[in-house]
Amino acid sequence: MFKRSMIAVAAAFCAIAPAAHAGTGPLVLGTAANPPMGPGPGRLFLVNPTAIRTLSFAKAGTLAGNSFFAGYDPTTHTIYVPSPVGRVTMVNAETGRRIGTFPAMAGARVARVLLHRNLVVVLSAKKLAAYALRAPHAPVFTLGFGGNALAVNRAESKLYVGGNMNRRIRIVAIPSGHVAGTYPVAGSGDLLSAGGKLFSADMKTGIMSVIDLTTGTVTRIRTPEVDPHFSYHAIPRANAGFMQLAKSPDGHKVYAAGFSGHIVEFSSRHPKFLGEIAVRPAKGPNKLSGVAIVDHGLEALVTIENRHETVLVSLRNARIVHTFKGVASNRWIAVHGG
Repeated sequence: MFKRSMIAVAAAFCAIAPAAHAGTGPLVLGTAANPPMGPGPGRLFLVNPTAIRTLSFAKAGTLAGNSFFAGYDPTTHTIYVPSPVGRVTMVNAETGRRIGTFPAMAGARVARVLLHRNLVVVLSAKKLAAYALRAPHAPVFTLGFGGNALAVNRAESKLYVGGNMNRRIRIVAIPSGHVAGTYPVAGSGDLLSAGGKLFSADMKTGIMSVIDLTTGTVTRIRTPEVDPHFSYHAIPRANAGFMQLAKSPDGHKVYAAGFSGHIVEFSSRHPKFLGEIAVRPAKGPNKLSGVAIVDHGLEALVTIENRHETVLVSLRNARIVHTFKGVASNRWIAVHGG
């Protein structure tokens, strides 16, 4: 079980580990936490059934080492890591080796693999681009708008692009790159598609907007995850605000990591706020950022950003199962297959 495997390897997670067992891909991965601009640590954290490993995708302390959200291809165990220098670095999750790069737009920090479309989608604050998944990774389209939040529908026929500073969510048809429409939802700190709906988290207002992808109806849900003095220029000082979204394996529940120290729970079948799960490994602030749902939807792996640590927490009773010191990611990715 995921819980037992993580506890068993806790002592080893900070070191560069040897190659994983053949045929084993990670269950969760994420780039090491870094600021929105400037140099980054150039590291990846991988969790698989037998180990937690730290890999390098770029030299630490360089702009190439800054990345926010990596993409993953479970069929080849390839991680696609975008960086602001205008390069996507590919890392093999089994061997830990860098296996190539290809050029992308400057400022790139978000990537998403669309496996059924054989595409890698890359996002910067100003542009959105798609590249062929296989070498030589030829450009498929480039659009003159960007953001920091990206989601895709189940059929991989539509992309949804938003951002903290964006006034609307754009709908992009795949693979043509045609802009198929917009939704009147601003301030998307993160986007997630679940249960035929699109969830948009506004970190400034604490409002979760839920868009029915069939009817276009928008439901706005107010939550306690709000800091009345929130400022985008001073996010580390905030005491509330949505960060990453994640969903249960069946898609019936959506979870948001909050800077208040709570995982906020929603229903996707009948869009509504279900409650909060307090994550308290220690006294004082516990500002949550990256989150992934694991162990068949029973537990969450969540970053406590201000403590630079990650905890495994039960979603049933809020019990901390384990704490991983020195491990933090702004965006964890739960991957399947491999």
